[in-house]
Amino acid sequence: MFAAVGLQIAVVCVAGPLAWLTTGSSNAIYLVLGGLAAIIPNALFAARLALHRNKSPESYPVVFFLGEFAKIGLTIALLAVIVKWVPDLNWLPFLIGLIAALKAPLFAFLVVDKAAEPSVPV
Repeated sequence: MFAAVGLQIAVVCVAGPLAWLTTGSSNAIYLVLGGLAAIIPNALFAARLALHRNKSPESYPVVFFLGEFAKIGLTIALLAVIVKWVPDLNWLPFLIGLIAALKAPLFAFLVVDKAAEPSVPV
């Protein structure tokens, strides 16, 4: 789970300076704000799952689904706060940052430690 959050941070840390160089500082800030609206709830969700690691396995689905709902709610709340408090929000870089951060965990399987996976004899 933390690998996915790390990938989100890496994607936003790469895309932010690229946006700064190509389109200017304000667009880079909007891109980073969009990315943070996805990164913060995911990081809190990952921390909550890590805290629940040594608890009873029967309670894990409840914690997972309640945490997932809380993550979605916090993401929507952060998006609403950013839209309300940031004057003249440029939607394109904002949505690009949000989408990039949300899609980054799809590639977590590429960076997860292969030694931690069980090996299957051939």
